[in-house]
Amino acid sequence: MTVRHTLLLLGLCMTGCAPDLRDDYPFDGEVSNGPLVQVTPGEDGSQQALVDATHKSAQVYFDIDEGRELKADEAFATNAWDLSFQRYEVTMNGGGGNPTGAVQVAVLRDTAWESLTTAPSEGYRQDGSETVFNGVEGGWYFYDLTKHRLVPRNELLYVVRSSEGRFFKLKMLSYYDDAGTPARLSFRYQLLQEPDTLP
Repeated sequence: MTVRHTLLLLGLCMTGCAPDLRDDYPFDGEVSNGPLVQVTPGEDGSQQALVDATHKSAQVYFDIDEGRELKADEAFATNAWDLSFQRYEVTMNGGGGNPTGAVQVAVLRDTAWESLTTAPSEGYRQDGSETVFNGVEGGWYFYDLTKHRLVPRNELLYVVRSSEGRFFKLKMLSYYDDAGTPARLSFRYQLLQEPDTLP
């Protein structure tokens, strides 16, 4: 075997071993029977949610007011869901995600988590031809070509006006759980004071 063939085989092996988001995470096609959303309270009054969005076609509906998952039938019947998750896509209950929904989201850049205690009075929008979370300001993540991983944009902070008209700040934390499983998204959120002028 020539040196050229050896280098070619070595390159193919290295490429094949690297994790690549273009390959779907292996599923059996069934939705998990367990909870798809786990919420953990923080000492500062914030909450951290872990969403199992690993199924390739199912959406996970989240009620940010109550901090819990809504099964699809309940989400459709009550229209009380705020955000839905399908792999890396985040959709709101308003606009393109659901024209009858009232949820709106503002995207803030370079705003520190601790400094935001009152919701802004303007800048809110609903999903259109592209979702706010995946399209505005470049989306909630960037793709690291060297590691083939989705990395949250730390400079972005979201303010969600919920289906009940309350305001929450939200920051995306990771696309992976502690074991490295993709599409197990985590985010932090916390209730804000209402703005002086409602949007």
